[in-house]
Amino acid sequence: MRTPRFYDFRKRGNWYRLVPSTSIVLFFLTMAMMLWTLDTREGEQLRTSLARDALWAEQTLQLRMEDNLNQVTELARGAGRGDLDESGFQIQSSQFLANTPELIGIVRADTGMILRWIAPYEAGFLTPGSGLSGESASAFVEARIRERPIYSAPYQGPAGDWRFELQVPIFRDGQFVGSMVAIFSAGSLIRRLPPAWFAEKYQLELVDKSGRELARNAQNRLRNELYETLALPGTGLSIVARPVKSAVTQSHLLQTGLIGGLTLLTLLSLVSLNRHIHRRQDAERERDRVYRLSQELLGVVRRDTTILQVNPAFGQALGYPGETLVGTSFLNYLYPDARETAREIFERLFEVDGADRFEETRVVTRGGEVRWIVWALSPLRDSGVVYLAGRDITAEKQAEEALKREFAFRQAMEDSLVVGIRAIDLTGRITYVNPAFCTITGFSAAELIGILPPYPYWRDGEGQAENRRNMELALSGAAPREGFETVLCRKDGTEFHAHLLVSPLIDPEGRHAGWMTALTDITDRQEARRRLEASHERFVTVIEGLDAAVAVVDPSSHELLFCNQRYRHWFALRDDPGGSGYCDLALLPLLERGRDDDEIDVELEQAETGRWLSIRRRPVRWVDGRQVSMVLLTDITEAHENAARYEAQLEKLQATSRLVTMGEMASTLAHELNQPLSAIANYQAGCIERLRQGRATPESLLPVMEKITAQAERAGKIVRRVREFVKQSEPNRQPCRVPDIVEATLAIAEIEARRLGTQVEVMLAPGLNPVLADPILIEQVLINLMKNGLEAMQDVPLGERYLTVRALQTSARRIEISIADRGPGVPDALKLRLFDAFFTTKPEGMGMGLNICRTIIEFHQGQLWVEDGPDGGSIFRFTLPVYEA
Repeated sequence: MRTPRFYDFRKRGNWYRLVPSTSIVLFFLTMAMMLWTLDTREGEQLRTSLARDALWAEQTLQLRMEDNLNQVTELARGAGRGDLDESGFQIQSSQFLANTPELIGIVRADTGMILRWIAPYEAGFLTPGSGLSGESASAFVEARIRERPIYSAPYQGPAGDWRFELQVPIFRDGQFVGSMVAIFSAGSLIRRLPPAWFAEKYQLELVDKSGRELARNAQNRLRNELYETLALPGTGLSIVARPVKSAVTQSHLLQTGLIGGLTLLTLLSLVSLNRHIHRRQDAERERDRVYRLSQELLGVVRRDTTILQVNPAFGQALGYPGETLVGTSFLNYLYPDARETAREIFERLFEVDGADRFEETRVVTRGGEVRWIVWALSPLRDSGVVYLAGRDITAEKQAEEALKREFAFRQAMEDSLVVGIRAIDLTGRITYVNPAFCTITGFSAAELIGILPPYPYWRDGEGQAENRRNMELALSGAAPREGFETVLCRKDGTEFHAHLLVSPLIDPEGRHAGWMTALTDITDRQEARRRLEASHERFVTVIEGLDAAVAVVDPSSHELLFCNQRYRHWFALRDDPGGSGYCDLALLPLLERGRDDDEIDVELEQAETGRWLSIRRRPVRWVDGRQVSMVLLTDITEAHENAARYEAQLEKLQATSRLVTMGEMASTLAHELNQPLSAIANYQAGCIERLRQGRATPESLLPVMEKITAQAERAGKIVRRVREFVKQSEPNRQPCRVPDIVEATLAIAEIEARRLGTQVEVMLAPGLNPVLADPILIEQVLINLMKNGLEAMQDVPLGERYLTVRALQTSARRIEISIADRGPGVPDALKLRLFDAFFTTKPEGMGMGLNICRTIIEFHQGQLWVEDGPDGGSIFRFTLPVYEA
């Protein structure tokens, strides 16, 4: 026995002796491979770390960008609701900019792309009133069209730095009113937005879609060509992260030293282990191959449920690596409510006869998925272990559960239907009814299933004959597709209207097995139809009885959808006795004015009849769901004529008021005219006397004649002002200057002021815009108010009588004129009635002066009111519209 073995040993000794040398060579190669592997693994770890860090940083960046978007959107919503004014915008924007260093400015632009609000206010690169251009304007237009936030393409600022913007549209009552613009700096974003640890670890570059670099941090010591791209959602930009070289660490030197030391120890061990390895390899290779390739879940578990070994399929089914499962409890991977049962099963396996058994349990995978596994448990009582063999039956369980859910769903759907369902075979025998059918008819399913016509819910007599005819049509397949209506009888004897819809019933093999009928109780529908017809009759009666013409017109096609008798009398029968179905041509401009959903209220004169009509258009929803226009026409000819007569009388009253004012000032005007006329007479008498005495020369008479001319011009100016003031003319609103109106008024009012010993102060703001007004009417208002102020100060000492006339521009479209006196003022109880017609505080007053003044100012689209003066007296103020060229 020893000889053959020795022979075998000598026979294979030539190559066997090469094994240690070969092992040594392989060992050195292995060491070199290990060093290369370490370097490769380090690179792989670096790649993994870069991917992990980039994923974390990308989530952080997205959260920051979403937070910025939410902040800007909130500002836009506040501006759209009107809750945010410019001061609130400055406060919120300053706080937002302080917490967001990547932002360099926030502005609000109106619909014309003009910047209105700017934060920070002192930003040098933005000025109020300037407009958006370039990429900013493109983003503005896109945000307005898409009605959602838009990021602009990057562009270079005045200093050459790259920027991009976030445009958030502002809507008020559904209308676009502008955009809230957040301006980002590319340099600040790349330095401040990424986490600090990420920026220190990697070189970061901000690039656009084309790969152009916009900004980067200060890192430049690149380790290799590895990089990760972090997308900034919605901006079209991304951040490229590249790893930076790190210094050689002590751990790397320690690893190299350990590898060298282990090399010497391993050389000694290789010699002794080489023979043993070869003997074990062949046996274990075959066992491992079968173990690895098995698709069943194979494992060995101790009695205490600790996992000793699993095959790859076991780990793949649970989603864990095999080495992670070894040493853990098998119960940890079972569904929680199955763990105690499984523990009892493991105990009983070793207490009874030790026979194999099969169990179905649910396991929870690493991803949280629940899967069904059927296990074959084979205990070894001597070794205290259990061999597990499992098979995944999740698909079978899911199919079973899906079938149960489908059945339950169909059952619930049938039970919840309000429409009755009945199935009959080809002979008319009822094979199925749902609960709704039983509820409608009052018969139970047991009373209906299996019976043939006539059915118990059919009426007797003529009604049963009608139902039998319908059944024959249904069984022959000739039932109408829209179904048929009939009257049926419930179990309690009450009758109801029903609608039956019949369709063929096809079995799973595709054969015609019967008929399916849908039963609907339409009793309420029939009653509703009857009430609707009655309501329609009442509606038509009311519309026809209106003292107005009513029409409903499609604005797109001008089709006349409805009109009452008065409309047909005014339009349709006059223009088209045949009734063409289209609205009157006179209404076409009204229908085409504005948008279809705008409300319009205008007055229109019929040229051929001279009738004035009040026309109101309102958008309504027609019966078919489309948007139409309802037009109401009312004859207002009489009201229009009354208004014209009122305006004519008002003009006469205004002229009369001016004449009354001049009559009250007649003595003052006569005294004022007497002075220049007396001077002229005296100068002329002196000239005549000199001529008689022969002492007159041209040189001595010239100054006297010039004085005569000046006094004549003075008198003529007073007469001309009075004539222009009192002459009656049609109102003529035209562009005029406020200083000219005030100057013309003072030419008359100062005469009365001098008589009463009152000083008139005029304070006109410089650069007043022209107003759109009738100067004569405004002079009448000023003279009336100034005359009232002069008369109110009659009891004031002479040195304290001051009448102040001020004019200032309160807005771009309004100029305010005020007349302030120092009289006793107006009591609060009289302010509400002060402008009423025929109300006066003067014993000899008519009570029409202030009422006419208010009418004139309101004719000019202005306002007139009275206030208490800060130093006593009253202040009358009125506004006039600025002339817009």
